[in-house]
Amino acid sequence: MKHVLCCIMVFLISVMALPGYSAVIGTTDEEVKNITEPILDNVMSGFTNDNYLQYSKDFDATLKETITLERFQEIRGDILKWIGSYLYRDYLGFINREAITIIFWKGIFDKTQDEILIKMVVSERNGQYLITGLWYQ
Repeated sequence: MKHVLCCIMVFLISVMALPGYSAVIGTTDEEVKNITEPILDNVMSGFTNDNYLQYSKDFDATLKETITLERFQEIRGDILKWIGSYLYRDYLGFINREAITIIFWKGIFDKTQDEILIKMVVSERNGQYLITGLWYQ
């Protein structure tokens, strides 16, 4: 339970985008998947390979300030103890809320038979797709 609460608290980081500054990233599953699957591939590959630069490549500035290299290493260690190594995911869907898109995947990790919800918040800013929030629940 301690690891669950720790990981949930750590990943309950979501910076709501300011209207006018950010925009949703799509209105169909196909659009959203085409944009976010490569972004999540990068995040999960960085997680698996203990590569902070790859993991945080698509973070917005606020998320990078919050999840520093040191914090990433703590979070990664907690997740590896809690649910293990990342294996794969299945896309579940998305919702658009104000100027952000929230995307959901069912994640499978090797130390648990539970399905883990991966929730990522992405917005478009000046032609870039940036992660503003990330959860593993």
